[in-house]
Amino acid sequence: MGLKEFEFIDESINMLNVMSPILEIVSDQLEDHFEDILEEKNQEYINISSRIKSESSLREKIIRNRYIKRYEEAKNLIDRLSDLIGVRIECRFIEDENKIYRLLKKHFNKTDDKIYYYNKDNKSIKLKLSDKQPSKQKNGFEIYRIDGTFTYLAKEINFELQIKSLVNVFWSEIEHKIIYKNNTYLLADNFLRDMMASIKNNLTMIDNQLLSIYKNFNTKSMQDNQTRKKEIEKVLAKIAHDAFSAKMRDSIGFVVDFKKPCETIMSYSFNKKDNRNDLFWDIMFDEIAKLNDIAKKDIEFTKSIEFESEPEFNDSFCKKIGQHIRNRLNTEFPWNLFFRILFEIEPYNNRQDFECFIMFIKGEVLSDESKNHILNQFKVKGEYIIKDIYNCISETIIEVDSVETMYDYNLEKINFLVSETISYICRECDSYEQYILNNKVFIKKLKSKIIQIFE
Repeated sequence: MGLKEFEFIDESINMLNVMSPILEIVSDQLEDHFEDILEEKNQEYINISSRIKSESSLREKIIRNRYIKRYEEAKNLIDRLSDLIGVRIECRFIEDENKIYRLLKKHFNKTDDKIYYYNKDNKSIKLKLSDKQPSKQKNGFEIYRIDGTFTYLAKEINFELQIKSLVNVFWSEIEHKIIYKNNTYLLADNFLRDMMASIKNNLTMIDNQLLSIYKNFNTKSMQDNQTRKKEIEKVLAKIAHDAFSAKMRDSIGFVVDFKKPCETIMSYSFNKKDNRNDLFWDIMFDEIAKLNDIAKKDIEFTKSIEFESEPEFNDSFCKKIGQHIRNRLNTEFPWNLFFRILFEIEPYNNRQDFECFIMFIKGEVLSDESKNHILNQFKVKGEYIIKDIYNCISETIIEVDSVETMYDYNLEKINFLVSETISYICRECDSYEQYILNNKVFIKKLKSKIIQIFE
């Protein structure tokens, strides 16, 4: 009679071999499915690959994890093995890992048990999104590793999804072969692990450098209209800063740092116009001409800002934010400076320009896509959830009480947190009544995260 553990291994391998034709079909379908999701959302990726657990890998895993103590039969092991099929999405940069994960969380937004999530168009594929990602490995580094199930011919087959950037693919292959599966006795193995950790840190630094180069010099990106707009916005912001710096020095005798307000205001002014390709350059030259006119004007930075008549708003969010800014406008210099520049650049009177900008803020912090996400799930009652979220955002902006809440990149951060919160609400709540039971928790978390932006 042979060793019982090896009999267990042989039985497991036999079962794996019997299932192989089905596993091949499932792995191909998983590849196609994730490709369709990423391409539909225009998310860049390098490759999607899959593999079936090999005999040698299964044998080593059974011994290493002492599965014979946990499972009485080989069938139970094969049924529960989380990485029977492995699917890997490869992307360019480390930050792309998070983008792809967030995209998948939005796509797999339905659940029956708050553990595994699926999309209404394909309930056969589920991802375990209840766990925090990225997860921490034994070596201390993080990885996006998500368990999943594929229901094929009424049988659930487990798979493991990994999202890896190029440097993390490179790193994991090296570590897997040198440390993780190396049974050779290594002298000074702690030294080797320290060296591997150092290599990992260097690879992360290289990833950041490559990302910077890619963003700045990628040919395709530079040809894109949005990228060209961003470059021109920077030029316009620089011209605006120079023009108002000279006026500020003449008025108060010194210059404060106001580059960020200029960038935000020029982005707002430039983007709310019709930026079709055929009008693109006309709009740019109009903005430059406007700034040249400002450079010829006398601007007094110590005077209060006056409105021709009281601004009017039709909703609670705009009224609260508008009144808060009105209270700060002629009290604190940063607020006064921001809106003085805005009113000089914008074409209407102060009241109309103010009303337009407050409406712009409302649109920036909560996108139409997020609203539709809520309304599609909760129908008419979704309007109450949207109102709660707007109320949370306005109260938090007032509590933070900083002109930095107006900056475009901070509005983008708020928008992102709101989008994440809405996705979470839609995953966790099947009905409006369920939302009501948990809404204080949702709103409290959102408020806390927004405040952290400004700490």
